Amino acid sequence: MSLPIHRPAPKVPQAARVERTTRQAIAQPPAPVLDGCRLALQKIGFPGAPSLGIASSIRGEGRSTVAVASALVLADYGVRTVLMELDFQNPSLASQMGIPSHPGLGEFLQGSASWHEVLYPVSDEFFVLPAGTLKLSHPRALLEVSNRDLLGVLRGRGCSIVADLPPLLGTGIGAQAASLFPDILLVVRAGMVSSATVKEAVSSLPTPPRVLLNGVSSSVPDWARRLAGL
Repeated sequence: MSLPIHRPAPKVPQAARVERTTRQAIAQPPAPVLDGCRLALQKIGFPGAPSLGIASSIRGEGRSTVAVASALVLADYGVRTVLMELDFQNPSLASQMGIPSHPGLGEFLQGSASWHEVLYPVSDEFFVLPAGTLKLSHPRALLEVSNRDLLGVLRGRGCSIVADLPPLLGTGIGAQAASLFPDILLVVRAGMVSSATVKEAVSSLPTPPRVLLNGVSSSVPDWARRLAGL
């Protein structure tokens, strides 16, 4: 299996080219978020690490914003980066990034779209793979991602991967999606989640994640605050 990730950028479907010309420029995440992502990535060891899943305990903690910011930081370092959307239940990257919502990963897994059609170039070093429209069950789709070793294929083409994962709690597939990634960055929003909630979410992971606090005060465990550098 080969991927068209090289210069010149892969051919974008006509719909994507037309839509991109009519939308405003992509809004940059706030500077504090970008700075926090730079620090977190440095602690994890990027750009050396091949793939990173961005998770949260529940929705509304800023996970998708952190995923976009992390991908932007890597691309700014000159790392060829694919921002992959695995939150099939509540996809939002297409609207954030100013690209079509489909075709995407769902269409690729179902065989109705090629890599050329689902990898949307934002810049020479930054590509977005939206969730698309999925007819498979969500657990089956994640199993297909694993069985086809899509992350390995991307890494084999010299790409780092940043994934917008579903929340670890309340979705039924959060832990399954997180298990695809060797490195997990857990976004914890200040004042929104309790220590018990974070502990419950983390208990589904094989190893403790890195933590990025979205804010500076929150009732999260001491280990989480240490990993966040606080």
